[in-house]
Amino acid sequence: MKENRLAFLKSAFPKHQIKFSEDCSNATIVNPNYDESITVYDEGHEYIACFSFQHRHLDDAESVVAWSRDIMTGQLFAIEFFREGRRCFGSEIEAGELEELTYEKLEQFTGQFGLTKLFFVADTCKVRGWDSQQNFDASFVRESNGCGTIKKM
Repeated sequence: MKENRLAFLKSAFPKHQIKFSEDCSNATIVNPNYDESITVYDEGHEYIACFSFQHRHLDDAESVVAWSRDIMTGQLFAIEFFREGRRCFGSEIEAGELEELTYEKLEQFTGQFGLTKLFFVADTCKVRGWDSQQNFDASFVRESNGCGTIKKM
């Protein structure tokens, strides 16, 4: 029987339900509030931790726990960008960066600032957190002066 290298999740998150796959190749930290849970895959040489649209390649159990805890405590959110309903790219964004979020901040955050205007690459974004009350979708609006704005939907 394969060693369960994901067993550390039970001790790291004792108050949460952890569901292990039959072969112990992955485990899900169940979100008790809605259907966005964290799933961790054991790839042998690394772990892949996934939440919503985002995933991270992590080297060790401590990194998996830290990343998962940041998601669960609302310090970190998944953000995904779309163009005409199709996924373009995504990342994660810290809670502090969501405060007073502007189009210009998003453009800098995505690495598009000064190269290509974000609204040429994406027309909407979705932000997802462990607590669904903090989730939002937004569209990008190009103003007549060429500047961009965010319109939360």
